[in-house]
Amino acid sequence: MIDFLFIEFYIQKKYNQKVEEYFEVGKQSVSDWRIAKKIPVRRQLEFQLKEGSINPLELFQKLYN
Repeated sequence: MIDFLFIEFYIQKKYNQKVEEYFEVGKQSVSDWRIAKKIPVRRQLEFQLKEGSINPLELFQKLYN
């Protein structure tokens, strides 16, 4: 499973957006994800579909290549 903090970092760096904006959810939902230190499977799949990968190394390379 990919780390929530990495997803948050990736979205901020690539899109200059907050997680709430990217997933179109409320702040309370994202707060719950932070407390649990994980992202719901449905949102993880949504992220994977949008970005084409869930592999942190591939995503990191997308940011800096």
